[in-house]
Amino acid sequence: MPEASKGRTTRPYLTIVGWTRNDGYTENYAERTTHAIGLLVRQLEAHRIPSELIVVEWNPPVDRPRMSDLFGTLHTRYATVRFVEVDEKYHKRLKGWKERGLPTVAALSVGIRRARGVFLSPKALDTFYSNELIARIAKQDLNDGCVYRVDRCDVELGGDDWLRVSDDALFELLVCAPMQRHVRQKQSPQWRIRDLHTNGCGDFTLLSNERWHQMRGYPADATVLGLDADSIALHAAAGYGAREVCWPDDCAVYKIVQAMTHNQRVFPVWAPWQQRLDRWFVERNKRDLGHTFRMLLDYPKRRVLGIESVLAPSIERNFVARATRFARNDVSRPMNDANWGLGDVELPERIVSRALWDAA
Repeated sequence: MPEASKGRTTRPYLTIVGWTRNDGYTENYAERTTHAIGLLVRQLEAHRIPSELIVVEWNPPVDRPRMSDLFGTLHTRYATVRFVEVDEKYHKRLKGWKERGLPTVAALSVGIRRARGVFLSPKALDTFYSNELIARIAKQDLNDGCVYRVDRCDVELGGDDWLRVSDDALFELLVCAPMQRHVRQKQSPQWRIRDLHTNGCGDFTLLSNERWHQMRGYPADATVLGLDADSIALHAAAGYGAREVCWPDDCAVYKIVQAMTHNQRVFPVWAPWQQRLDRWFVERNKRDLGHTFRMLLDYPKRRVLGIESVLAPSIERNFVARATRFARNDVSRPMNDANWGLGDVELPERIVSRALWDAA
């Protein structure tokens, strides 16, 4: 890493990008999020990783404090913490804006566009990186020709007593509690796409900043849904030449589960003719042809609970068709325009902690 005067690096090794909106999305949301951010910063400091955390505060409610206001001054040597605010007017450009206040994909692209790290990963701010994962990154031997993946573990912890225990005690609880590990799943052979670890990849996809910019962040979406975007981005990374590397089980992301997961919120929407046609292909053992028709005719479309105004494309049209192109290393169609991530907009920022490497 190039060195500047007085021992400061010219850029951080790592950027982590998260998103937030203080709208009470889950019980104790603000407390859970600030707790997790504080723990992450302590890990980055303990392992001396020159790093920055970019928190995109999207469409902040006018009747609640900004999330950035809930932090006192953090005294750090290695980790800069930046809050980037996106005004409501940009949110109103998206279909479904009245029904969902924060589109994850759009917020992440804003953060990625402004990142300075050599390597970068998205992160849900209420998740926890294992100490082994942080220690692995701290070796600072990542290859810009690779994309790094780990499993996400959904952990069941009753109540909120975990908010008041030490960091070490919390990790003991996370490791010992009942959990569902989102392991690598085999892709459908009918799809004829790369066999990548897309399961839970939105919580950790560590890739060089340069390649994120080649990809232009996450795929453009005119809606607040952002369905399949994390999986599309992983396949795009491979299409741009990144080799997937999966780290050992102890390198994990822990998520204390909420009442409603993504899979419980998304439902297929079938028209009668689509069901008849699909059944016709199955009965004649022509599933490959049926898959092709699903991509061409874009069915079944999908609806997300609570967002009735938007009907999303089918997974075949939205994800598989693109992943098929990336499997051929076809990157001729950019996922975004040149102004991706609101690149042509100067957004207000607040730095709640500035690392030594980060010259004012």
